[in-house]
Amino acid sequence: MIPIAIAASLAASTCPATDVKAELLSLHEKTRQAHLKGDAAPIAESIGDQLLMADNGTLRTQSNAEVAAFFTGYLKRVRYSEWRDASPPVVTVSPDGQMAWMAVAVEAKYTSADKPADGEKSFKSSWIVTYARDNCAWRMTGIASDVVQ
Repeated sequence: MIPIAIAASLAASTCPATDVKAELLSLHEKTRQAHLKGDAAPIAESIGDQLLMADNGTLRTQSNAEVAAFFTGYLKRVRYSEWRDASPPVVTVSPDGQMAWMAVAVEAKYTSADKPADGEKSFKSSWIVTYARDNCAWRMTGIASDVVQ
């Protein structure tokens, strides 16, 4: 067990020194742009092999492929005209730099792709997302969220 821990520690230390908060905020910006462009790929790229989701009083796990399929379908059904931070995201990084969490609140406006005559709709959403390092890249591992129409 100790050799595995040492190997993991050595692997973690081979990651180049970076501004971790800036990296995570960059991932958040890529997610924002993905919503505005209707492109699920950047969202899927940021997800780990599995994503633990807490919403509507339940816990469930989805694979990266399931999350990618959801966002591919979802972003075909909506067109975002706005997806912006309602307040600056809060980022906290573990002392060893291998895990982090981010609290986010956004305001968004969109139209339904198949019913544009229904007009623009808006919502507010907030979430806390967890991240873990995977071969020096940050991957989303969990999310707890809510949406207010």
